Amino acid sequence: MVQKCRKSHMYRSYIVVFWLIFALSLQTVFYIPKIIAAENTVVIIQSQQIAAYNEAIKGFEEGSKGKNISIKAIYNLNGDADEGKRIIQNIKDNKHKPDLVLAVGILAATLVKEQFTDIPIIFCMVINHKRFNLEGNNITGISSEVSVDDQFTILKELLGAHKNVGVIYDPTKTGNIVSEADRMIKKLEFNFIKKEVTSESEVIPALKNMIDKIDALWMIPDSTVITKTSLNAISKTLLEHHLPIFCTSDAIVKAGALVSVSPDYVHTGRQAARMAQTLLSNPTTTSLGIKQPDKLKLTVNTQTAEIIGINLTSFQSHQDVVLYP
Repeated sequence: MVQKCRKSHMYRSYIVVFWLIFALSLQTVFYIPKIIAAENTVVIIQSQQIAAYNEAIKGFEEGSKGKNISIKAIYNLNGDADEGKRIIQNIKDNKHKPDLVLAVGILAATLVKEQFTDIPIIFCMVINHKRFNLEGNNITGISSEVSVDDQFTILKELLGAHKNVGVIYDPTKTGNIVSEADRMIKKLEFNFIKKEVTSESEVIPALKNMIDKIDALWMIPDSTVITKTSLNAISKTLLEHHLPIFCTSDAIVKAGALVSVSPDYVHTGRQAARMAQTLLSNPTTTSLGIKQPDKLKLTVNTQTAEIIGINLTSFQSHQDVVLYP
């Protein structure tokens, strides 16, 4: 009888131990995915400290919350290529390499492309990315160019169709943008008046040569054309002739242009976070290609509109419109 009781007691003990082990194994299974997910780390590298880049990074941080994306570090290159190479080498030398790199701005994007070939890269806030050949098996990007269609749709709303639109550009820098617009301009019911320049000194003479033939000036992101000196002169000349400038930069609107159609920078960061989640959750996918920005914003200079006599009533119904000042 005593022996039987002992056996019964031992049996119950085995049952208790079994259930304890089973319960612990369930907890282990439950927690393993969290540990693995937490290892998805991202390093952010920005070309320099400017407001637009900071907005994109803010959007990425917001979009990463709750998506098992851990931002390991944010590095600012301060516009210095040599400093950038040192920072990137330190990241590569670290035994805990990131699972993905977000590059914000052209300097960061080009350096990251050169140095990281074995992990996914997402770039954003790069103007005219095609010029810099930002393509590869591990590269995903968000274009900072607003489509020609989107830009000229806004212009048509402002001025109507069948207008003469001037553009000044350096073919070595923005020839691809103008060629794309050239193919679409007639379909959009506008006429193009183009002037090629190769130096900043040629910009104002080119503008004076076309000023009496145009109804608006389209300013594209061309570093030969858009300098601090030339921008002031262009804005002054167009205001004097009561003609609008339309562009893709809210900074140029603040300098006197009438309207810009540009990506929403915070939303661009959120879009990059969604891309990062897709790449990190699908290790066999290393690139999603180059995507257009999901969300655009309009920035309108109300003082310029008043000076040149543009009625902004139709813009009141637009979502995401920013009136300046």
